[in-house]
Amino acid sequence: MASLPPANSGRITLKDGSELSYQGKVNFNTSGTDGLKNPRVVVDAYDVNSGELIYGEAGGASETFTLGGGMSKWVERGGGPAHCAATLFYFKVEGTNREWHGRGQQEYVKLDTVEFDATG
Repeated sequence: MASLPPANSGRITLKDGSELSYQGKVNFNTSGTDGLKNPRVVVDAYDVNSGELIYGEAGGASETFTLGGGMSKWVERGGGPAHCAATLFYFKVEGTNREWHGRGQQEYVKLDTVEFDATG
């Protein structure tokens, strides 16, 4: 069985053409996910004034994300600037070297994070 990537061994960057604004579409380049069937990305956005989490969404590593999504505090506020972070990760079965596929206790494994600012 192939070995899973260890924590902090991957890479995530913004793809060229990503729209770094409220309701903008963002995509990511990822690496270090060899052997994974389901690498994931979570995108979080924080209000630049209060630091409050105003948007969060997870999906597949190749997905396109719309900053703010369909409904979030960011949407409720009608936009505004935000500090964002996208984290590349996967789940494995706790205490094993097997990727999680719906059975057993999950263990979160962070591979990398990229931060960026989005305009309102």
